[in-house]
Amino acid sequence: MKRQGMGLACKLVIIFSALYALLLAGVLVMSAHFFIQAKERDAQYRVLDVINSIDLAHKYMASEELEAYISDLLTRRFSAAGYDLELTEIAIASDGTVLSEKRETPEGGRTRRYHTEIQDPQTNKVAYTIDLVYSLANLERGIWGFVWRIVVVGAAAFVVGIALVLLFVRQSTKPLRSLASAMQEVGRGNLSTRVSITSRDEVGVLSEAFNWMMRGLEEGEFVKGIFKRYVTRQVAEKILSEKEFVNLKGDRREVSILFADIRGFTKFSQHMSPEEIIALLNHYFAPIIDVIIENEGVLDKFIGDGFLAFWNAPLSQSDYALRACQAALEIKRVIASLNFQRENEGKVQIQMGMGIHTGTAIAGNIGSSRRMEYTIIGESVNFAERLQESAMQGEILVSARTRELVGERLTFLPRRIRIEDYGDAEIEVFELLQPKEVKT
Repeated sequence: MKRQGMGLACKLVIIFSALYALLLAGVLVMSAHFFIQAKERDAQYRVLDVINSIDLAHKYMASEELEAYISDLLTRRFSAAGYDLELTEIAIASDGTVLSEKRETPEGGRTRRYHTEIQDPQTNKVAYTIDLVYSLANLERGIWGFVWRIVVVGAAAFVVGIALVLLFVRQSTKPLRSLASAMQEVGRGNLSTRVSITSRDEVGVLSEAFNWMMRGLEEGEFVKGIFKRYVTRQVAEKILSEKEFVNLKGDRREVSILFADIRGFTKFSQHMSPEEIIALLNHYFAPIIDVIIENEGVLDKFIGDGFLAFWNAPLSQSDYALRACQAALEIKRVIASLNFQRENEGKVQIQMGMGIHTGTAIAGNIGSSRRMEYTIIGESVNFAERLQESAMQGEILVSARTRELVGERLTFLPRRIRIEDYGDAEIEVFELLQPKEVKT
């Protein structure tokens, strides 16, 4: 599993923090700007009050009194809301004379000059000018306290915001975590996994799609599992993985065909109930099917109390005739073992006749896209069935072509028999014997 990256909660916290920081910075800058502007406007009103008082003093005071009054103004502080206005210089210029008073300001302290021209109401000409210089230190002194208050309130709001973001993420990702856990269960092979749908938003739609997908996968696995019960794992996976197998085209090839049938089944089944008949067939056919699949054959179909299996289709096999013969011998041993067990239990036993022929047949899907069956057809299939019909109970008859392909790897007894629908002349066939079975 790949290493997990940054979680959604972490991403949202980072995004929220960045946006909040930008917002807070903007609020701080704008607040500080308006804070100073408000103080500067108020300072201007204070300055105008001082100018009015100087104008009155200039009209009614002598020079010595005016000078003393100006000196007194420089020592005063004009209180205002949140700051004190401090004058650092007063200069009055009238008729070429300048009356000026100033006091020292801290080195590097910023100041602002305010120039006013006083007009003579009779002549409308400038009678004299007044210049005031005031310190900006007091104007800016309260700004940091104001900023810190905003920061404290902003930090509290940030903590609350983070808590809300985490709560939102937890509630929003809970169904996603459930979905991720369900996917891990699917990865472990549990196709019955489902998730509960608690909302109708995008996550709810995703959960519903997941459940729909899992139902489809479960049904597909069910069908695939049933399919694999009738063919080998390699054949099943080959057919399921290659789309061309769903086409209706046929393939002419040499196959080994095994037909088997229970001898005397109709006679003894007349005295059995339907349930007993089905139980009897399943009791014998279950291990027989296993034998066919273990030998990589394809179980084509059950025909009443018999069955048809074949080799070398749909996948090519180098030893298909030998596999068919080995499967027939194992089936014979399985039947003998089951018969011994049922005899001790006082139950009905069966005997089978089997025929194996190797010849050319057409293998392919027969049917339509709605229902089809992979099977083989042709004269070779008919001949294998006739071989089976000619076999006595417990016998396995094979054709000359099958005997030729198997060679000396198994034991055969030559026979000559007449086969229905193939003329009156005897045809050479071979009885397949168990390795230690010898007939004379």
